Amino acid sequence: MSQKGLSSLSEKRESVITRFQELESVVVALSGGVDSAVVAALAFEALKDKALAVTFDSPLIVSEEIDDARSVAKNIGIRHQVQPIDELKVESIVKNSMERCYHCKLHRFRQARVIALKLGIESVVDGSTKSDEGEFRPGLQAIKELGIISPLREAGINKSEARQLARELGLPVADKPSNSCLATRIPYDEPLTEDRLSRIAAAEKAIHDIIDIGMLRVRDHGTLARIEVSSEYIPQILRGEVAQQIVEQLTAIGYEFITVDLRGYRFGSFDEHYT
Repeated sequence: MSQKGLSSLSEKRESVITRFQELESVVVALSGGVDSAVVAALAFEALKDKALAVTFDSPLIVSEEIDDARSVAKNIGIRHQVQPIDELKVESIVKNSMERCYHCKLHRFRQARVIALKLGIESVVDGSTKSDEGEFRPGLQAIKELGIISPLREAGINKSEARQLARELGLPVADKPSNSCLATRIPYDEPLTEDRLSRIAAAEKAIHDIIDIGMLRVRDHGTLARIEVSSEYIPQILRGEVAQQIVEQLTAIGYEFITVDLRGYRFGSFDEHYT
C-alpha cells in the first residue's frame, strides 16, 4: 500500500479512538472475528477499564469462536464477559426466514444493552465495517433500531483495512478467515435445530482436521452436505485419500451424500436464489 493509503488508514484509526473518547465508556460485542477484535483493541486503547467486551455463547456459534474471543480479550487486556444466550428459544429466529439475521441481532443486542445498563454504560458498539453496507445484511437494520454504534463503519473502514489494523495491533486473529453463524449453512425457511447445527459444526471441524483449507462452509441440505471451499483448494479436497477421509467422517456424522460445490466458496450462497 502507498504511503498515502497508510496515512488515510491512520487517520481513520485516530477517528475511531476519538469516537470512543467521546462515548467515555462502552460495551463491545466481541465475536472472536477480526472486525470486532479491532474494535475491542481500539476501545481498550482509548478507554482502558471503561471498555468491556461481551461475547455471546450460543448454539449458533462454534466453541472455537468463543476460545478465539477469550484469546483476543486476553491479548488486548480488555475486561471480558462470556454471556450464554439461546436463540433456539426465539421462534422468529428458529423459523430461519430471510430476516433471521435481523431477529438474531435484535435479540443479542438487546441483551448487550441490558448488560450495559446494569453497569451504567450507555453505549454498545459492534464490529460492522463499511464493506457490510454493500452486502445482504438484515442485521444492520436491527443495529440501527437499537442505536448500536459501529465505529469502523462510521470511520469508513472496510474489511481489508480492518484486517490490516488487526495485524498492526498484533491481534491473534489477524489472519483468521471470516466466519459466520452456523445458521447460514441451512437453507432459508428450514427450521433451525440443535442437532442440525451440531452436525454442521462437527462436519466443518472434521474437514479442518483432515486438511488446512482456510475458508470452509458445509451447507446442510438435509442428508446432503455441500462443501464450499475457495476455488484454489478444490483440487486438494478432491484428492483420493483426502476425499475418502472426508466421506468417512461426514458419513459417520450422519450425512448420506457428500458433495463439493465446483463454484467454490461464495458469501451467503443461499442468498443467491432470493436477492
